[in-house]
Amino acid sequence: MRSEEISLLAPAKINLVLSILHRRADGYHELYTVFQKISLCDRVQISLLRKPGVDKDVLEIYGDIVVPKNGGNLCLRALKRFSKEVGPLPPVKIKLYKKIPTGAGLGGGSSDAAAVLLGLNFLLNNPLSERALLRLGRDLGADVPFFIFSHPTALGRGIGDELAPWPCFKAWYVLVFPGFSISTAWAYQNLRLTSSQKPPNYEPAQPLWHQGLINDFEPVVFKKYPVLKDIKERLRQLGAVASLLSGSGATVFGIFLSAMKAHEARKEMGKQGFKAVVTTNYQEGDLLCS
Repeated sequence: MRSEEISLLAPAKINLVLSILHRRADGYHELYTVFQKISLCDRVQISLLRKPGVDKDVLEIYGDIVVPKNGGNLCLRALKRFSKEVGPLPPVKIKLYKKIPTGAGLGGGSSDAAAVLLGLNFLLNNPLSERALLRLGRDLGADVPFFIFSHPTALGRGIGDELAPWPCFKAWYVLVFPGFSISTAWAYQNLRLTSSQKPPNYEPAQPLWHQGLINDFEPVVFKKYPVLKDIKERLRQLGAVASLLSGSGATVFGIFLSAMKAHEARKEMGKQGFKAVVTTNYQEGDLLCS
């Protein structure tokens, strides 16, 4: 009997590198970024409601993270886009269990949307290839394809949607949330690109944190929110081999090479009044929960 329900983990991401090369003619920005899926996850449960009298899609959201429930919700937009591609669906119920903060540069909404596309495809016996799902994801947002891409680490080019596998090295990440969010649109609007720049020259065979991490949003974001620069410096003092703003913020992460040092740093950041969590690399095999 075909399954009518599936539960998926929707992992967060950090950007180990984020270099903004130039503004494109279409108004978007050409990027060179390295994405890393991490073990901080939302959970998305999807059910097909083949019951008499049920004729509407349902979205239920759990957790203390505030996200929209209307047409602006990326889960509902993903459901609509999938239905447009494959044809009418039975009513669908989505239960979204939120743990990834919004406006944090961690891609939570994009990951939730990707989980909806992957879950619906599974429940309907995989009518769409990964390539087709990547195309649908691109219609929803630049980060969505990465969460569909079947690799935990990836080099992103274009607007971040042209993906290639990248080596994944073991590490622990201390994520520090400052208690406020940052608009990606604001960050791009305030970015001052005076000329085009060449992509960085990274060697895939060794960890990026030994080669120097880059986030071109840091100067503009740190100028308005100096506490984020202080967090970055504090993580380095606590033993991080590197520290960086993720995406356009507001999360700052430190990279640690031992779990013990990562947990010690998390405790110290907590003593200073910041919410912090320890994560590690996400394992792709964790995608399907049930």
